Amino acid sequence: MTHALRRILVTFPLLLAVSLLVFALAGALPGDAADWRFAKQPEAKEQWRRARGLDDPFLVRWGRYVTGFATRLDLDRSYQDDEPVGPVLLRKLQATFELTLCAMTLGVLVGLAVGILSAVFPRSPLDYLGQVLALGGISVPVFWLGMVLIVVAVKVFGFPFSSSQYDPALAERVKDFRTHLYLLESLVRLRLDVFASCARHLLLPALALSTIPMAVVTRMTRSAMLEEMRKDYATTARAKGLRARRVVLRHVLRNALIPIVTITGLQFGQLMGGAVLTETVFSWPGLGRYIVESGVRARDTPVIAGGILLVATTFILVNLLVDLLYVLIDPRVREGQ
Repeated sequence: MTHALRRILVTFPLLLAVSLLVFALAGALPGDAADWRFAKQPEAKEQWRRARGLDDPFLVRWGRYVTGFATRLDLDRSYQDDEPVGPVLLRKLQATFELTLCAMTLGVLVGLAVGILSAVFPRSPLDYLGQVLALGGISVPVFWLGMVLIVVAVKVFGFPFSSSQYDPALAERVKDFRTHLYLLESLVRLRLDVFASCARHLLLPALALSTIPMAVVTRMTRSAMLEEMRKDYATTARAKGLRARRVVLRHVLRNALIPIVTITGLQFGQLMGGAVLTETVFSWPGLGRYIVESGVRARDTPVIAGGILLVATTFILVNLLVDLLYVLIDPRVREGQ
């Protein structure tokens, strides 16, 4: 409990520091949105700046931003049309989260299986094949792999390819959904037709994005398992006559989970922020693609700052969950050793 409470308390100042850094970097971007928006109405520029509080000191603007985010999840209004950017960013974040979650699930399951087999049969053809797959997953660019998957799947197998998370013909079926996690919510609601459509649209981008965590988890699992299998407790368990499967899965794998869980949490955060290439190639309506198209290209600072802050917050919360999982995996963490 002490470990969990300490980690939770550290999260709040960390979020505050991240918000300060993000707000400062977004405000330091070159160009002025007022000059771009009021190029034909220069007399309205200063009035708009005062109305938006852009002439206030930096700390005043940051305090107002943090207060709005903490109390109302308000991420300011767009510089293009003065509309709140929070609802749009949250909707895009859910699409990116669902893509990342599916990619991580595929990557971790395959990576664990390949890594365990490589460790159990070292220097075998199976081990070499696993290392080749891991090296390919790290080396092959995601955008190139995505284009190859599109050509093969769409042209040969007739997979759907659109900028939606589901078949547009099912729009009426998802109107009553409370979230934009359409795949997960359709499964909970047992809307199997919507689930099947979402799964088809999600399969290709998730498969392309999963190669990165799959490669990292494979190499980490193999390394951690080999190290644990050389220790005395594993030798003793085998000498007592325990079956090899029980020694590997119940004893060795559990002790090797700490570094595996750590790298999984880090990979999840990296995919959340780095899925922009996958989203662009597959026209996925996610957060990264929205930040680039509606934020960076249009110099819309609230979109950039809000999007990065949401990704950073998700990354911090995922790593907090990883820290809390340590307590369940390793009793020594619970005892403060």
